[in-house]
Amino acid sequence: MTIRLDVVARGHATAETAMLEGIRERSGAEPLGVVKTLLYRPELFGTPFSEALDDVMRGPSDWSPGERELFAAFTSLLNQCPF
Repeated sequence: MTIRLDVVARGHATAETAMLEGIRERSGAEPLGVVKTLLYRPELFGTPFSEALDDVMRGPSDWSPGERELFAAFTSLLNQCPF
């Protein structure tokens, strides 16, 4: 069972609502929940999380960015995550 907060599904500011609508129009599908979460009040979660993720995926490491992407994709598969 998946529980979603209604505010994360529909409570976006004007610019973020327009971005989500653009995704719907171009893809013909509803944006993924993770996209809606990142765009809901991005100053509190979306931007800091995205910056931290960029550091992890592209910052200094013994692993190449490609290896890190592979690890992330495999973890998503194990978690039955659609991306």
